[in-house]
Amino acid sequence: MGKRDDVLEAALELFEERTYGATPMPLIAERAGVGAGTIYRYFPSKEALANVIYRDGKSQMRRYLVDAIPGGLEPREEFGYWWRQLFAFASDHPAAFAFLETHHHAPYLDEESKAVGAPIDLAAAQLVARAQSAGAVRQGPATELLAMVFGAFVGLVRAERDGYLTLDNALAARTEEAIWGLLAP
Repeated sequence: MGKRDDVLEAALELFEERTYGATPMPLIAERAGVGAGTIYRYFPSKEALANVIYRDGKSQMRRYLVDAIPGGLEPREEFGYWWRQLFAFASDHPAAFAFLETHHHAPYLDEESKAVGAPIDLAAAQLVARAQSAGAVRQGPATELLAMVFGAFVGLVRAERDGYLTLDNALAARTEEAIWGLLAP
């Protein structure tokens, strides 16, 4: 890894440990093993650094949830794929998931960062619309239904972070069935 990547990794770790607001740039430099001025060669501000971390995380998430989705799935199968892929992403990239979950409405996010998440939101809304058209999911605004699903998932991730459970395939299977029941008509 180069210095830029070291800075990104250190910032992500510190933002998760301390929060974005409580992490000064000199501490990021110290964790990355670089001089404070080095960060500014790559990122003009802490906001710019956070936007790069956000875009990287959303791009990774998109690869899990949108880019690799198999075609031709029935609504229930497609939902199962998304649910298991959420588990995989959060397990493979816990710091990125935590950052995305806590910063998705941050005031410092620029338009480019907001746009990176749009394909995920669109694909999820299209999944709900297809499932509703097939009669497999209750009627209602996709935004509300997706908020309930994602809220449940975030709760599971937080319980795992607090040591109450483990995000594994067995938990994914058990909770997938329960959350699908929440959506069913």
